[in-house]
This record gives sequence, structure tokens and C-alpha cells, in this order.
Amino acid sequence: MSAAPKAIVAIGEALWDLFPEERRPGGAPCNVAYHASQLGDLGVIVTRVGKDRLGDELLAFLTQRGVDTALVQRDSDKPTGTVSVTIEDSEPEFTIVEDVAWDYLQADSEVRGRLDSADAVCVGSLAQRSATSHAAIREMLMDTLARTLVVFDVNLRPPFIDADAIESSLQLADVVKMSASEIGELAELLDRPTLIPWLIEDVGVRSVCVTRERDGASMVTLDGVTSVGGLEVDTTTGDPVGAGDAFTAALTHQLIRDSSPERALDVANRYAALVVTKHGAMPSVSGEEVAAIGL
Repeated sequence: MSAAPKAIVAIGEALWDLFPEERRPGGAPCNVAYHASQLGDLGVIVTRVGKDRLGDELLAFLTQRGVDTALVQRDSDKPTGTVSVTIEDSEPEFTIVEDVAWDYLQADSEVRGRLDSADAVCVGSLAQRSATSHAAIREMLMDTLARTLVVFDVNLRPPFIDADAIESSLQLADVVKMSASEIGELAELLDRPTLIPWLIEDVGVRSVCVTRERDGASMVTLDGVTSVGGLEVDTTTGDPVGAGDAFTAALTHQLIRDSSPERALDVANRYAALVVTKHGAMPSVSGEEVAAIGL
């Protein structure tokens, strides 16, 4: 683990995943901030929750786990977000409640001031489903240009897919991460048949990372393609919820330390493989487990 923690700010949704048997904290940006903290960085979450019991409990959980919640906004009118989750054929299926607190995220002066000292900012596409939150996130990202590494994690969650919001985020990103299954969907959505070359050569994205679950991951840059293979892990005591966000956190952890593509992919792949052996998007990860990955 690095002796010098860096600040990774994740912007977007924070919510409760409602499983048939229990309730767990979640939301992709929230998961990223949590795992950044588990990896020894300062994980900061910028989100909006209701002034309700679920909001209180979510903030308490995150604070106890070392996530910086100072920039979490509270909404008097809208509730804390929730998502119903079921596992079908070993894959999570989501029903995401609309018109909740994180749909009304604001780019206030406190948030914008804090972004000045961030080493990386991570955002996704789901949190931009409303015009209000999209405008706020775009304003935040515009403030970070040329100073902070911007990581855009494509999370296509039908029916909340907005081509304009996604393309504007791609235009502001240094690093784009997506799953292999999302490449075709995104290429069709944006009418870009050669999606990755377009991102690298025309948009100016520094690197595009593609995850392939059990088959590993790859990273494309102007210098070429780097790939790592999948890892064999026992998932009987875990689930895949949040594994992609764990990958994003570990990838970002490495990239802000100028790691090579090979090193960044290997660490991110190993960390995600560890997380899928555990239940929920924010499981406890010991220092010994992190050290075993090679951090």
C-alpha cells in the first residue's frame, strides 16, 4: 500500500441496494470511494441523500468505513435512493427508483473548491440521468480540466441511457472504462462503429480500459493494447455486485501513481477478483488481503 494517500473523488449516486434477504449500501461512485479508502487512499464521495433514516444510516456506514462524507448534500424533499437487486444466472439485475435525492445533485462552491486538491475524479453515466445532476457533474468536471485525472466509468443501465450526457462525459475524460458487453451498445448509441479508435485518436482520451469479467481486461492507448488474463477464484461465498467499481478504484489508484498499463491492469484485476469472493458492493477488505495483491 502506498505510504502517501491520494485523494480520489467519486461523484454521483449513493443508495441502498435492496436484496431479497437484506439491505446493503451501494451506488457505483459510492463503491469507488469506499474501495479507494480500502486501498489506502482518501476516498471522497460527492452525492446527495435525503434527510431521512436511510440517508443517516448510509452516511454513518460510509464514515465508519473511512470514506470522506463532508461533501454529501442533504435533500429535504427527495428520499435517499434505493435499488432492488436480484441475481439471475450469477449476474445482478437492478430496478432503480427514480426521482430521488441524487437526481438533484448541485455543483456548490464547497464541492468545486475541494476538487482543486483532488488527484482523480471518477464519474459514471447513471448519475446523469436527470438534467439537474448532469449539468452539475459537467460543471464539476469542467472545473477539473488540466489539473485532475478524470475517469469516466460507463454504466449503461436501461432505461437511463442518455447519449448526449454520455458523449459529453467522454469528451471530458482522460480514462474511459467499460465492459466488453458495453462496447457494441455504446458504439451503436453514439453511431461510432470504430468506438475505441475514435475515443483515442479523435476525442483525445488517454486510455480506454475494457473489462471482460472472468477473461481479464485490456487497456488501449496511443502506444497500443495491453491485456491481462482472467483469474480463477472461488465465488461460492460472494457475488459480483460492485466488482466493476472495485476494479475502477484499483485502476485509478495505480494510474495516479503513474503505473504502467500492465501494472495498473494487473492490480485492478486482482482486486476485483478478491471482491467477488465477498458479499455486497462494499465488503470488508483486510490490509493483509490488499498486501497480497501486491500493493
